[in-house]
Amino acid sequence: MIRLIGTLLWMALGSTKPSAGAEKTVWMVVGASDPSPARIAKAAKGLAVKFPGILIFQTSDCGDKQNVFGVALEVSDSPDAAKVALAHARGIVKDAYIKRCAPVPQSLLDLRFQAVDLSIADVPADAVNWDDADRLSTAIRLSDGRVVVAQRVFARDPEDPMEGRQVRVILVGGPGKDKTLDDDCFAPERFKSRDGLIAFQCAGEEAGDQLLHVVVVVDKDGNQLANVNHCRNPNLPNDATVTCSEESYGPRGLKLHPKRVALTKGVAAGQRPTP
Repeated sequence: MIRLIGTLLWMALGSTKPSAGAEKTVWMVVGASDPSPARIAKAAKGLAVKFPGILIFQTSDCGDKQNVFGVALEVSDSPDAAKVALAHARGIVKDAYIKRCAPVPQSLLDLRFQAVDLSIADVPADAVNWDDADRLSTAIRLSDGRVVVAQRVFARDPEDPMEGRQVRVILVGGPGKDKTLDDDCFAPERFKSRDGLIAFQCAGEEAGDQLLHVVVVVDKDGNQLANVNHCRNPNLPNDATVTCSEESYGPRGLKLHPKRVALTKGVAAGQRPTP
């Protein structure tokens, strides 16, 4: 039996009002809650045995000011369907209840992406470099209206200096249409979009006290057009070129120089340096 932790969490999860301007409302059967992403992942992994379609969400995606993580055993489009699901759920999780929520548009909940990937439950207890931010996936809105998700996962590898921390960059396209733009991009940021193209940077290796970067460019179908090592701050001046600031590190520290790279279809991603 999963016990919900405390009256305060119940209030945060159970008494949400729909957010202003929300386009739709869902009713979720909640089976567990916790303020810790590490603990909610473990709770969700246990529940997934009986409820394979579970969704880990955060209450901020419902417009709540106080953020708590929850495990939705079922997400329904009507209160009647949720009541049927609740009756079934309470045969396994006694404290399950229904939460009404108006998802923030283009949030992880709205997109039906896990706020915390289930693989996070397997992070070893003695991993010293993990913090909460390494466990949370995020939705990133592009200037052209599209959304990418930085999906943070755990990849078990005893020899990995990153202790299994891995970030996938996924272009959201709807059910069955999502595209992975990069499967190992630490600290994805500086997203630019133009005419269907997307450019962004990932953290690369360290040089002295500086972090170097890699610039990635993909087309509208997710095909990689450029992979530029030691460059940051990408821009797309046209549909055939990416510009960025080339990084060089020497005795006098980090220097940046303008760089232009022609975009070419079929560029293979090189081995990503370890930050």
